[in-house]
Amino acid sequence: MEKTALFIDAENISHKYIEQIMAKFEHIEVKKAYGNFGAVQLKPWVNICSRFAIEMVYQEKLVKSKSNAADIALTVGVMESLYVSPIDTFAIASSDSDFAALVHFLRRNGKKVIGFGNNTASAKHYFDDFYILGKQSTISKVKNKSIASVDTYHLALVKEAVENTQHAKTGLSETVDVGTYLHRIFNITKKQLGVSKLYQYFKYHDQHFKMQKAPDGGFLVSLH
Repeated sequence: MEKTALFIDAENISHKYIEQIMAKFEHIEVKKAYGNFGAVQLKPWVNICSRFAIEMVYQEKLVKSKSNAADIALTVGVMESLYVSPIDTFAIASSDSDFAALVHFLRRNGKKVIGFGNNTASAKHYFDDFYILGKQSTISKVKNKSIASVDTYHLALVKEAVENTQHAKTGLSETVDVGTYLHRIFNITKKQLGVSKLYQYFKYHDQHFKMQKAPDGGFLVSLH
């Protein structure tokens, strides 16, 4: 059976959505919620966690200004489960963009990552699947993506792919090798980049890449 771990940013997600979140899974191996549960606004989570057997990880706010203590504790909890427990799927309930790097790291380590949050969550496209709380639908990781959109996340991954597929002598990468690397390491396809041919992506982002014809008729690419 596939093992799933659920991590909830209770300071970012309303307790009202817990049933919608839990309904997406048949069984959850690990269930943890993070936050300052002594705060008045988080009091409803105490009963919710007891009802659904969710472990509460209390994070007291030690300063008056905005604190990300709960975010850090959640990240530590995820990393602990990654290396200690045989978890296949990680579910993160938060609309906070601070978890984008964590999601990327989990996916690079071969884990499926599911997200829950509101429709304005800036990191929703980083997940394998993202569920909008309050709605029954799920959005695709690349919904409404077009080649004209500015996507610094994918741009960084493409640059990494080019760097890691360069030929030692020429310093150039074959676009077919870049495409293979993107799919094998990041599970990213040309469609997710908004193109039908990979050279179109490099042509559009010519401020970042230099491209030239290869002797065999293909294309070679390097970083500016």
